[in-house]
Amino acid sequence: MGPEMNASQRAIAAVIGVGQLGSRHVQGLASCVSGLDLHLVDPSSSSLDAAMERWSQMAPSPIHRIETHRRLDELPNLLDLVVVACNAAERAAVVSALAASRTVGQWVLEKVLACDVEGLRVISEATDQADGAWVNTPRRMLDWYARIGDKGVAGRPVEMEVTGGGWGLACNAIHFLDLAVWWSGSEVVAIDTGGLRDEWKLARRDGYLEVEGRLHATMADGGYVSMIDEGSGDRAINLRTWSGDWRIDESAGRAFREDGLEVSGRLELQSELTGPLAEEIFSTGACRLPTVTESVRAHQVLLEALLDHRRRTGVPNASMVPIT
Repeated sequence: MGPEMNASQRAIAAVIGVGQLGSRHVQGLASCVSGLDLHLVDPSSSSLDAAMERWSQMAPSPIHRIETHRRLDELPNLLDLVVVACNAAERAAVVSALAASRTVGQWVLEKVLACDVEGLRVISEATDQADGAWVNTPRRMLDWYARIGDKGVAGRPVEMEVTGGGWGLACNAIHFLDLAVWWSGSEVVAIDTGGLRDEWKLARRDGYLEVEGRLHATMADGGYVSMIDEGSGDRAINLRTWSGDWRIDESAGRAFREDGLEVSGRLELQSELTGPLAEEIFSTGACRLPTVTESVRAHQVLLEALLDHRRRTGVPNASMVPIT
């Protein structure tokens, strides 16, 4: 089990990987009311410098302490909370190494969890003895999405279609799969890749790939998630539910039901979410994100489907899917 928090002491936290997303976690932690002994780990000195700059921009409370490291073995032996925001291909090895050498109370892991099913297994086993382990698919944390659910989406099968162009289908599909799992209480059981293009293209992050077209996921309760990344245009979410049809425009912060009901809100930035997330974990030992166990189930169906597609479209011996 992980270490018990002492309210009179600083919480000992670490962010592993402080690139573009990891540095936003750092920025968010600066808003914590609870005192932090925060450790940043990244092999890149420029990434560490940028993360420290973002921390300073938040004018953090002087009760916090912060240190930077280039290696995992420089971390304290006891860690109350670890946020793992390195690349997907590295995540399983990082989590396994930390779990073997340190006592970690709570984990928050970025998605995509891993690039292959073996990585999912490693992560599951490495985090199994912690007090808590969750995956950062943060729509579950958003008041806006909770209110949409309360207005007639949650609790029953959902038929969801996500459309738009250039939104990163392979790396972002897990967000919408998890949204359907959360709202419906069901599970992803199959994903059809027949609508994907054969050609994989370079992703924004070096060493990773993306693919365009359509993914169609089937839920155990008969619902589905159809995700389309083609051409151009803003991403939109269309829902067919027992209460009526919905259209969610995330960029405008507006959700409309066909009877005229409107639910307004916004997608908070990661820098706005991580502080409250950490406070919730420190105070309750729980949070609203999906557990690793729950998220691994959806990840596994997704990775197996994408790996099969990659093998059928030019890489017959592929053993992993380079998405992050």
